[in-house]
Amino acid sequence: MMDAILYAVRDGLRAQNFGYSGPNLCEIQAADGKPPPGCGNIFVAVCEGSTSNNAMNNLDEYFDWSLVLTMRISVDPDRVGVSLEASKLARKSGPGNPSFNARVEQLRAWGSMNWPITVLVGQNPPSANDNLQAWAPAGTSQIYGFVEPAHFVGAEKPVIVGGDWFTASPDAMEVGLKAEIKFARARRMQPQTMAIGPFI
Repeated sequence: MMDAILYAVRDGLRAQNFGYSGPNLCEIQAADGKPPPGCGNIFVAVCEGSTSNNAMNNLDEYFDWSLVLTMRISVDPDRVGVSLEASKLARKSGPGNPSFNARVEQLRAWGSMNWPITVLVGQNPPSANDNLQAWAPAGTSQIYGFVEPAHFVGAEKPVIVGGDWFTASPDAMEVGLKAEIKFARARRMQPQTMAIGPFI
């Protein structure tokens, strides 16, 4: 179930006109959101969150996920530790060059309660429910998909990251900003259809 969401989020975000169209700009990553080696100057990691169930005799499940935005920045090597300067440089923006904060807000607005990437079927790129249908074993008669998308629950304050974040040596002169944008409680329901299961 989680995989269906992660791929729907990744593919849906790549299809937007936000500048995250390829694997070096947007990809499913580990929970820390660290970008892969050779990522672009801007990278969005799609990360798995926790799951929970609110029922005893059926499945009433909730799935969390997040986006981790990373942006490389240029800072005078003598001033790497001065967060004020790094933030100021990152926030310069103009037409076609949104600031880091503007990108966080854009991702927040796109991901929150996004029905086409989670619930609606027949989407291009496929929604999470489209993925569940496509991946179901042959002969599956009933697929219980998602009934509500996740909503935005918060974003961490941007923090400065160094070379180790970019899979370089810790003292490498690579500097960036990163922030995690969290979404929670994409809901999936499945009744107990027999005396024992089956749950998938």
